[in-house]
Amino acid sequence: MRLVSLMSALAVACLLSACSEAQSPPAIPDGETVFTAETGRGWQEAVVSVRAFEPTRDFMVEVAGYEVRETGALDPAWLSAWGLPEGASGAYELLASPGKSVGWVRLVRFDGVAQQLVRPGAQVWDQGGLFSLMVRAEEASEVMDAAHARGWSVFNQPQIFDFGGLIIKNVVVRLPDGVNLAVYSRVDPPIEGWDDLAGFSYPFNTMAMVHDIEAERVFFEQGLGFSPFWAGDYIDPVEVDTNHGLPDNLSDDIPRRTAILQQRPGEDGRIELMQFVGLSGQDFSDRARPPNLGILGVRLPVEDLDAALAQLAEVGAEPAAGPGERRLSPYGEIRWAAVRSPSGIIVELMEQP
Repeated sequence: MRLVSLMSALAVACLLSACSEAQSPPAIPDGETVFTAETGRGWQEAVVSVRAFEPTRDFMVEVAGYEVRETGALDPAWLSAWGLPEGASGAYELLASPGKSVGWVRLVRFDGVAQQLVRPGAQVWDQGGLFSLMVRAEEASEVMDAAHARGWSVFNQPQIFDFGGLIIKNVVVRLPDGVNLAVYSRVDPPIEGWDDLAGFSYPFNTMAMVHDIEAERVFFEQGLGFSPFWAGDYIDPVEVDTNHGLPDNLSDDIPRRTAILQQRPGEDGRIELMQFVGLSGQDFSDRARPPNLGILGVRLPVEDLDAALAQLAEVGAEPAAGPGERRLSPYGEIRWAAVRSPSGIIVELMEQP
């Protein structure tokens, strides 16, 4: 198997929530908070819109050992804030890797509304919304095999590449409802410090394909306080396989402009932006909103919601929903608002008073 590009390797380096009333476990008593999301560490959870919980939930539980932490009904006030019609309803299931307080996945199902896929095309270089959740695994090929057993496909056969002396294997799995899972495993030397790789880990990063990476960087860096872990362009010196299915004969011709952003050092809660220069693709940014299907966005804890919104306003980003007060389990009472990046990436801001 040929080594793939450095730009593919860079993706491994970065290796909307549904405001709702919890039904299981019981509602949090007034004044009591059972969990405090830490600000300044990146996003806390990803929100994924699905037609039905079972396919994605069962894959994460059976293959990776995720726990279903909670189930519940979507808060009508949250649905109303997003402009969903009267009579719309829905439910959520909150999934987490055992013992982990970050990298949660909140599956949401909308009922009584028309839906479309956020990213209906299969081309990686199509822009708009979030493309994938990134996880680590003991063996990426085994995750691919588990996906194939369910009738799902991948963007590429597992690709092996050298990232600064680390030999990495990657495959991008296509889950239902336009949800992609980018799976990374270490070939050599053995990985250390990850104790949850039975199957695959919690998501530590999410990737977005964008049409204007500089505008996205202004939104995340100046608006939300992220900073670049790595940023730059790359063109492969020779034709190689890539982990995103770019034709081999274009790998040494098409620059991949990339920015891996974080709020603080460490791998949790990162955002990775990628733009295929010279491949325009389709722009699905306007479709990246509830109740459409796919990875809708991420929830980001903030210290002061008003200050965060004021900072975003300075870069031209106004709330797409909210602000308002909500009760969201397991966080308790929160102040909440949602903003959308130029490519439609939803970031829901959450202040715990």
